[in-house]
Amino acid sequence: MLSVGVQTWSTDVTALRRYWAAAEQLGYDRLTYGDGLWAWTHDGWTMLGALAATTSTVRIGPAVTYAFDVASHHPSWLAKRAVTVDHLSGGRLDLRLAVGAEGPEIARWWRSHGIPYPERAERVARLEDVIAIVRALWRGERVSRSGGFITLDDASLEPRPLQQPGPPIWVAAMSPTTLGLAARVADGWEASYVTAAGFSARWERLRTMLTAHGRAPEAIRRSVELDVVLGHSRGHAMDAIERFRVGRGLAPGDPLLVTVLAGTADVVAESIARYQSAGVTDLMLGFADFPATTMLEGFAERALPHLG
Repeated sequence: MLSVGVQTWSTDVTALRRYWAAAEQLGYDRLTYGDGLWAWTHDGWTMLGALAATTSTVRIGPAVTYAFDVASHHPSWLAKRAVTVDHLSGGRLDLRLAVGAEGPEIARWWRSHGIPYPERAERVARLEDVIAIVRALWRGERVSRSGGFITLDDASLEPRPLQQPGPPIWVAAMSPTTLGLAARVADGWEASYVTAAGFSARWERLRTMLTAHGRAPEAIRRSVELDVVLGHSRGHAMDAIERFRVGRGLAPGDPLLVTVLAGTADVVAESIARYQSAGVTDLMLGFADFPATTMLEGFAERALPHLG
């Protein structure tokens, strides 16, 4: 069965609380909040505590969080924060991780805060080590590491998470290198802003990798992160798409526009069916009219019933 979640990024705390409550009431399965030092987000883990208190049934977690250096998230602190939110939420946390985007401007941003930003291969290797450390700490093991990017000397962590052996760990992955990491260690895999055909190609590659590592392909959940621009008529939807394009500062032919779930509810449902056929088990949706709840409500009323 397809699981449908909602992704949120904002510094408007009042709007977020209202939005989270509405999403849960409307029957969405998961809510996430972004993490990072960007201007459009608060501290993600602090906000996840608020999200845990605001909701009672939905799965929650960071959109993604970063642990490629001890200055971004030390693995012991990351494990501790995750345990805290798992307890606050009554065992509803998913830990979603990413290695970070490519590009010199991204590297400059992290480094401006004194946070090292290694090359992608090194970030992937570090994240794999972080995942191993976090899981070992969750299991109550004593952990030692030396010679790498972090040193631990017989470290342990209490209390343990409510979910045992620990919250599911998702890895956001688009490149072959990061797909390989997901194949080795992830409970869930997420792709971002990709067409159904692009998702299908990556899923086939990941299936092959999973089999090579002795893992059953169907044991891993597969999510895609997409924007939604919903209209109650074709004309209304076209106007909303144009406002979305202008608001994001996108050129008319920007590749991102091809991935937007845009149109009336029946058109959007048809697009989602193509993603399901491509192997998607989970949708993470960002509604274009946030903080308004019109599209959130319209999707729940007119699209969710057809997604089975």
